[in-house]
Amino acid sequence: MKATPTVWLLTPSAVEADVIRATLPQGHEVFWTGVGALATLQTLWQRFVREKPQALHLVVVGIAGSYIPTLAIPSVVYVREEIWGDLGRRYGRRFVPASEKLRGGFPLRWKAPASPLPLPQVVGLTLHTVSATRREARYWKRTYPEAEIETQEGAAYFAFGEAVGAPVYAFRVLSNYVGHRHWEKDAALALLATFTAKDVVPLCERLMDRDSRTNAG
Repeated sequence: MKATPTVWLLTPSAVEADVIRATLPQGHEVFWTGVGALATLQTLWQRFVREKPQALHLVVVGIAGSYIPTLAIPSVVYVREEIWGDLGRRYGRRFVPASEKLRGGFPLRWKAPASPLPLPQVVGLTLHTVSATRREARYWKRTYPEAEIETQEGAAYFAFGEAVGAPVYAFRVLSNYVGHRHWEKDAALALLATFTAKDVVPLCERLMDRDSRTNAG
């Protein structure tokens, strides 16, 4: 018997979920996983154990901070690679990631499938805390020069997806520049809602339809 394809539309917080739900067409739902990597992993595993989905796809939407001043605020980006950044030893001006042996082989980097939408593609950095000062932003950008956006959950979605064999399509709306106090929260949330309804919902439908046809064959 062929597996029935499943697409989970996910967002980190209840605030993001509320604005997305207001514009979702009937028959679609967004599931919020909790702020931070630990809450995200716990919530995803609880749902996975409860529902036991097969042929699962994860579609993630949410807001993020940008390390790149040339990226507009607000605007939408696609995460092509994600880094779990703060698992290790922190010194005054440098950071040493935990060794592979110490981590037991747990990865700290993940790559995403090719972008299904024509958007700027970025490298995401996941940290447990928000970099709220320019000094903190410089520290992490110095540690990971390739990092372009910062979130507190991104790596958790990719780690879960890898564990259950589910591709992860992660989209973020940029709401601020990392380390700066100015935050375009309302504009970013408005764009998140319209982008999800206009572009992400059709993507979810295409993923479902593509897998349904593949399984039927």
